[in-house]
Amino acid sequence: MNILTVIPLTHAKGVPPELSYFTAADVPVGAIVSVPLRSKSIHAIVTRTESAEDQKLGIKNAPFAIRKLGRVKATAFFPPIFIETSRQLASYYAGTLGSVIGALMSDSILENTSKLVPPLPSQASFGMTDAVKPGDAKPRAIESERVYAIQGDDADRMSSWRSLIRQEFARKKSIAIYVPSVEDCRSIYSELEKGIEGYIYMLHGSLTPKKAVETWTKIADTDHPVVVVATGSFSLLPRGDVSTVIIEREGGRGWIMQKSPYLDMRRAIESVARNMNQIVFIADSMLRAETLHRLDSGDLEQGSPFKWRSISDAKDSLIDMKAYKAVENRFKVISPELEKLIQDNREQSTHLFILSSRRGHSTVTVCDDCETVVLCRNCSAPVVLHTSQETGKNFFMCHKCGERRSADETCTVCGGWRLTPLGIGVDRVHEEIGARFPGAEVFRVDADTTTTEKQVAEALQKWRERPGSILLGTEMALLHLSGKVDHTAVVSMDSLFALPDFRINEKVMYTLARLRALSTRSILVQTRKPEEKVFEYALKGNLSDFYRALAAERKQFAYPPFSVLVKLTIEGKKDAIALAMSEAEKALTPQELDIFPAFTATVRGNSVIHGLMKIEPHAWPDPDLVAKLRSLPTSISIKVNPDSLL
Repeated sequence: MNILTVIPLTHAKGVPPELSYFTAADVPVGAIVSVPLRSKSIHAIVTRTESAEDQKLGIKNAPFAIRKLGRVKATAFFPPIFIETSRQLASYYAGTLGSVIGALMSDSILENTSKLVPPLPSQASFGMTDAVKPGDAKPRAIESERVYAIQGDDADRMSSWRSLIRQEFARKKSIAIYVPSVEDCRSIYSELEKGIEGYIYMLHGSLTPKKAVETWTKIADTDHPVVVVATGSFSLLPRGDVSTVIIEREGGRGWIMQKSPYLDMRRAIESVARNMNQIVFIADSMLRAETLHRLDSGDLEQGSPFKWRSISDAKDSLIDMKAYKAVENRFKVISPELEKLIQDNREQSTHLFILSSRRGHSTVTVCDDCETVVLCRNCSAPVVLHTSQETGKNFFMCHKCGERRSADETCTVCGGWRLTPLGIGVDRVHEEIGARFPGAEVFRVDADTTTTEKQVAEALQKWRERPGSILLGTEMALLHLSGKVDHTAVVSMDSLFALPDFRINEKVMYTLARLRALSTRSILVQTRKPEEKVFEYALKGNLSDFYRALAAERKQFAYPPFSVLVKLTIEGKKDAIALAMSEAEKALTPQELDIFPAFTATVRGNSVIHGLMKIEPHAWPDPDLVAKLRSLPTSISIKVNPDSLL
């Protein structure tokens, strides 16, 4: 009989970092096993095995009963260097080793390890030090942990990757390309597959377990070098010849996990690659401020000449919507300039994409009598007015918790019936276009209209096949949009500036820069905030001045990359969470904790409170502070460098 110590691969709170089980089987260290935990069965990695005979006294005196081990899933599966990298990431994100490993490897793979070839460490980790950059004529010696940044237009980057693939294939080496979303995975795959059919594969979370296993097996069994386009949950691959890892569209959304340990997959993938001595490229049309700061500080090198000013032949127009309200004394959704663009698009049989930053009809509803904002009864977030496509009736919907109710109500404060919808949602834009252009063909892509990938694909295909038509959508449409577009327009992004979030300007700039890159003839942006400098930077493609202004602002207020942010969040009854945060503040002494209520102060009837620490980058992770954070109650969530502070 043997006693095994295992690391549980779970995100569940309150689970010890190590567990012990007994089994009659001889199980090697590094094996993945199925273990009972509470009422479920979870995956775990064996880290130590000892004879029960040698542990008799310890077993007898143990304060808990040692349970029987479930079935063994595979022999040693994870390379030791991967375990060590995961341990480093667990320290950085103040999480458990098991939750980090679980985040870096898909459940589809973990549940089928007995059928699969284990992930292989790169041959580079055994001494290979030659690698190439896009455009190099031949391999050259480099340092083992070299990381390169590439900032350039999509077409230029894809051309560089095609060149790099040819060079690496000639050297009998494979390439891994990581992206933030399934949509990006499909887009990059379609851009690169021509000429290498049969040697390029996709791995992402939308694959069925059966398809993921089949793809993994094909990748392992292919004698020829391969290209794998994947999302972060496939951070290890069954190839020993991967020489290069590319982190593409690194400024896009979707890199940060939405559950504990809230990993930033960009950092995780880079850490794994660097520790395996693989060459790393970090690339996008507009890199993040954190990445550009690393370039300035010498942590990265330019992989190719940077494009600090994006070149475009599209005519740009910034429309001040406040001018029309002053003249017409009413809230205007579509400007005469956009109306003309819609008319020209029909007459010239071109294609037009119109972006609305918000779902629904109106983003906020206010009582005209007492100016009270209509809120969700469940979580107190402002509700959004929607119009039912089936009945035509209006209803309120909370985009935070999903609560729905009829819009036929009066003000909860004064009883007034004059509830006025404000803001511009995609439903309202569609309504306005229909009223002004009754014969216009409008195809929608947003979470309320296109709920499946098939529906999205059909809407995009119909739009492309019908010159003169309009594609109307939210940011969801932009994620799926590939290929050039004649005209693009933004109805409004002003609601984003109302969010007290230090990343908002970067988000707006990234979205507009992407739209500008797609446009061939014109890009038109409507706003009631024309004084915001980000519009000028984006419409002129001025990435250099935008980065300088953003870096100066971040430095002034000690935001990343000039600090590491650690955010604590507690949800519960108001008095209880105030006490819990006060106890956490004491436990973290002498580190200062800035405590503040969440932007949406209540969720499901509970209150939400945050605590924020700003730490010097060179001082993180601090072992003592990490230990204190790990000792906090499991009801407190911990996020390091979160996507948002709200």
